[in-house]
Amino acid sequence: MKRAGIFLLFLPAALLAAGVFGIIHDQISYSVSNEYFTKFKFIQFHLLDPSVPERIRAGEVGFLASWWMGIPLGILCGLAGFIQRSPSLMREALIWSLPVIAVFTLTIALTGLSYGWYRTEMIDIAAYRGWFIPHDVTELRRFLCAGYMHNSAYIGGGLSIPVAWLFHLIFKARNLNPFEVRPSPHARSLTSASL
Repeated sequence: MKRAGIFLLFLPAALLAAGVFGIIHDQISYSVSNEYFTKFKFIQFHLLDPSVPERIRAGEVGFLASWWMGIPLGILCGLAGFIQRSPSLMREALIWSLPVIAVFTLTIALTGLSYGWYRTEMIDIAAYRGWFIPHDVTELRRFLCAGYMHNSAYIGGGLSIPVAWLFHLIFKARNLNPFEVRPSPHARSLTSASL
């Protein structure tokens, strides 16, 4: 398959990967604070049907909030694939770049969660003036920590683009194999003659 075709196939794969990442991410953040969803995200995304389980709706929020990140990731990371030496190496590098991006972004999100847990040991509500905090939140620390996690995931998504480019550069360098010894046609004929 030609490089352009691989690139075009990578775009929907990146959209799907971003959406699946959002589902997994929001299952974790729902476990941190279900109120972050019941009193904020479900309202924001108009997912108020009580007949649908909250975990399912949290997954919907995750998908809807993150699938679009697959557009810049797909384009910018997909373009990085063109530096590979062959279409097969391009395809392999792009396939591997998706879990690299996901793991990196999740690591940043969990780092944000940890930072949030540290920052909210003592809560000065004035420091969160720009945040949406419902008046009836019962577990404020958990709510804020989920917010830290979500904000950090977006930062991680943005930073994952240069990380993906770095991955492609490393992948290319590892597949250059400059010390590979290729026998000359003369050496091959000598080997055949000796048999």
